[in-house]
Amino acid sequence: MPEDLNAKDISLTFAKGLEVLAAFDATDREMTIPALARKTNLNRTVTRRLVLTLEHLNYLECRNRVYRLTPRILRLAGGFLQGRDIGKHVTPILTTCSEALKESVSFAMIDGLEAVYVAHSPGDPTMITIGFTVGSRLPLNATAIGRTLVAFSAPGKREYLLTHAPREAHTNATKTEIEDLRADLQTTAFQGFAFVSDEFEQGVSSLAVPVLQNDGELVGALGIVGPNPRFADEEQQKKRLALLRECASSIAMIV
Repeated sequence: MPEDLNAKDISLTFAKGLEVLAAFDATDREMTIPALARKTNLNRTVTRRLVLTLEHLNYLECRNRVYRLTPRILRLAGGFLQGRDIGKHVTPILTTCSEALKESVSFAMIDGLEAVYVAHSPGDPTMITIGFTVGSRLPLNATAIGRTLVAFSAPGKREYLLTHAPREAHTNATKTEIEDLRADLQTTAFQGFAFVSDEFEQGVSSLAVPVLQNDGELVGALGIVGPNPRFADEEQQKKRLALLRECASSIAMIV
């Protein structure tokens, strides 16, 4: 909450409605009202009223008392994507970069305590390990794109993200201790990129660079992901970094 905004200025009902919408994800694509109440920690009566309102507005649809999102939910993201020229300018840049790298390339920003893909070029579909697309969310601690976003954030925000973002162990190799992550973030900031192996998915590596404005302010991060052997060649790694940085510079002039 902004410092100059009082709690009395907040519409709690509206906030609760957004909580209901945010409850739907890849794991819980369809839910009953009791399930939504449990997930959001809202009173069941309140949840029912919110769900019926969202159904009336066509953001939710119901079948056999089970609710799911409708395509109208995309209207909420449309203004952001169009305002940042994501589809018009950013996606073509990613496509060109993806073709040159022969890799899937993603552009992510920080949303709360996670990274969220706002643009994505799938590249070679045979090399995809997890089905990422626009809207996919990633942890900040276990991915190169997440660590890049944290490492290049303003100092105060960087420390906040480091200490408050989830540090779940996705594999046996995942770094979860704050001091280990802090050291890794310092290395990332110094070398200008992040490289992470086996921490989010076993046998998979990720490489990411920041997208920075001329004044150094962080816009987002660009990243690629693939099987470990594809990142073993040092010369190829340098070429990937050069292409990613070139792509990042182009995007920084747009968003």
